[in-house]
Amino acid sequence: MADLFKEKWDVFCENLKDVGSIIESESSLSETDQAEGYRYLLRLMRLSLEMNLEHSNPSTPSFYNLSHETAKIGADNPDNIYLNANIVGGQSYEVYGNVGESDYLSFGLKENRYSKDGTMISLGEIDLRDMMVDSAGNFILYLGGDTNSKNFLPLPENANMLIVRQTYKNRISQTHAKINIKTVSSTAAPELLTPSILETQLNQSLAFVKGTASTFIKWVHEFKTNHKNQLPLGDQAFFQAAGGDPKICYLHGYYDFSKDEYMKITTDIPECEYWNFQLENYWMESLDYRHFPIHINESSAIVNEDKTLTINVSHHCINKKNNLITEGRNNGAMLLRWIGASAHPIPKVEIKKLNSKGAS
Repeated sequence: MADLFKEKWDVFCENLKDVGSIIESESSLSETDQAEGYRYLLRLMRLSLEMNLEHSNPSTPSFYNLSHETAKIGADNPDNIYLNANIVGGQSYEVYGNVGESDYLSFGLKENRYSKDGTMISLGEIDLRDMMVDSAGNFILYLGGDTNSKNFLPLPENANMLIVRQTYKNRISQTHAKINIKTVSSTAAPELLTPSILETQLNQSLAFVKGTASTFIKWVHEFKTNHKNQLPLGDQAFFQAAGGDPKICYLHGYYDFSKDEYMKITTDIPECEYWNFQLENYWMESLDYRHFPIHINESSAIVNEDKTLTINVSHHCINKKNNLITEGRNNGAMLLRWIGASAHPIPKVEIKKLNSKGAS
């Protein structure tokens, strides 16, 4: 039996080693991009093990964070708290708690196929504006089963994940939502770990890392080629097929400019529930929003007199309003998102020279 475990462990380690080929296959990476690429794979493995090993018992569903401050996937939003739960299609669940002071709260049923073809298909969405919540902010959302409640999503057989997006205009100071999940169609039962189960969980974890990294590096190639120093509308159906919220319009771009330059972004602001703009690294991880000004939203932005918005992006801080920094990177991805917008204006993006005072 010990030899069997060693064999499975050795196979896992060899396959993990091979995942590094995703980084090695990228040409002309800077030293920073290379180092962050390997860190990205390690972060994905942390997230994947959490998802597949620690939250895998279908009779005891629980929430985990598939993106957070130090492990990130696919242009994660710094204003969000993400919750994910593994579910089983055809069963029934109750999601319950208190909405806190969230500015946007949505629940999305998904078929997570990142480990297969890089998609995360939406199977049903509902957000706070479509739900009944009591005067204290308490709610129950029913997934599957038979109910007359307005707070309901049918649960297809191919559903395997619930994603909760909590969005805050000031995530630090606002009271966060408290959200729980339980199954009501089966009885909670312990599940002893076996060699077969462990092997499956390890294989699923590796497949998720490889599939996720492969998916978003393709996005970066597209943005680098066709969205360089631009924020075009792009194919919204494509973005949503990878797990995006259908109510959100995503304007992805790729920045690339020298240290003696800065990027000036000017846009109209449509009527919407929320908007923000963020900077990312080459691997589409949001930059370190814990410590540096790398994103902006309607709460933190200074709007122009004509109600337009100007964002000034530089490698290091300059004396300009709405100044975000790349933390010294020359290149990376970026994203502007509108939620529930009445229109989707395309920003004007200009690369300008810095002078001795920090701006042209």
